Amino acid sequence: MATSSANQNQLTERMVRNENIFCSILFDRSNRTLRVVDFRGGNFQIKHEFLEQMLIAEKMRKIFTLIERDDMNGWQRVGYQREGSIPGYYKRSDAYIMSRTYNADLEIEPPVDEESAENKKFLNDVKNLGKEISEQKPPSIQVKQVTEEEVTETIKKEFSRQRSKAGKSKKPAPPAAVSELAAAPPIFPQFSREVEYYYFVAENRRSKQSNVIGAEYQDCFGNAKVQLYFHPENKADQHVALVGLKKSIDYLTEIGAVSLFAVERADDLVGNAIYAALGFRSTGWMNKHLLTKKGPIDMVLWTRKLI
Repeated sequence: MATSSANQNQLTERMVRNENIFCSILFDRSNRTLRVVDFRGGNFQIKHEFLEQMLIAEKMRKIFTLIERDDMNGWQRVGYQREGSIPGYYKRSDAYIMSRTYNADLEIEPPVDEESAENKKFLNDVKNLGKEISEQKPPSIQVKQVTEEEVTETIKKEFSRQRSKAGKSKKPAPPAAVSELAAAPPIFPQFSREVEYYYFVAENRRSKQSNVIGAEYQDCFGNAKVQLYFHPENKADQHVALVGLKKSIDYLTEIGAVSLFAVERADDLVGNAIYAALGFRSTGWMNKHLLTKKGPIDMVLWTRKLI
C-alpha cells in the first residue's frame, strides 16, 4: 500500500493492489466516508470484506463507489444500494453511485426512499423555486477566474461585508469566518482523484456582494463537480450565485467538460433551487452523506450533460 497526504482540497488516497483487490481508496475524514475507485480487480465478496474491515479500523461510517452499469450487479450482491447516477461521467458512459452506510453500532442503514411523500414534495418545491429564480432579471454581476489565494481573500472580504451589514441592522452576525477554517472541512472538498481545480468570484458591481464558485475538473473523463461557497438566501444572494455558476459553466464547457454534477444538502431549499434554475436534474439522493454537528444528513445529487 502507498499513501499520499493531502493539501487543503485533497482527500487522502490509499492504493491497494494484491492478487484479490485492485482499487484506490479516497478517505474523507471530515465526513467519515470512503470512496472506492475500483479498477475491476478481484472478487466482490473479498473486496467488500476488506473495505468493511478498513471502515472499522479507520472509524469511517460509509463506503461508496462510482461504477459503470456492468458492475452494478456485483456490488448489489454484496449489499450495496444504488444512490443515483451521473450521466456522461465517464465521457461516453454514465456512472452509478453504490453505497453502504453504517450507524454507530455498525448496522446497515436502510436506503433512502426517494419516492417518499416528503422527498417528492421537497423536490417539487425546489423545481418551482428554481423556475422562479431563473425568471428573475439579475443586476450587473462581474465574474472572473481567480487563484486559490484570491479565493481566501475574497471569502474574508465577504464575511467582513456581511458582519458590517449585520451590525448596522442589529441582526445576528454570520457564521464562522474563514480564519476559523483550520480545524474545519476544506473550502471545496475533493470528490474525484487526479483533478484540476478552478475558482471563480461573482460580484455585484454596485453592492460588492460576492460569492465564490469552485470547480473540480477531471480532464481524462471530461466531468466537473461545481460548488458554491456561500449559501444563497435572499434574491440578491440568488442573483450572484446564479450568474456566477452560469459563467463558471461556460468556462468549463470551453475547456472540454461534457458532464457536470453537484451535491447539495437535502435541507437547503434555495441551494438546491439554484441548480434547478440552471437546468440541472436531480438524479440521486445520497444517504447520510454529509456529517454535521447535529449528525449525518442526506445530500441531493444534481447533474447536467453539456453535450
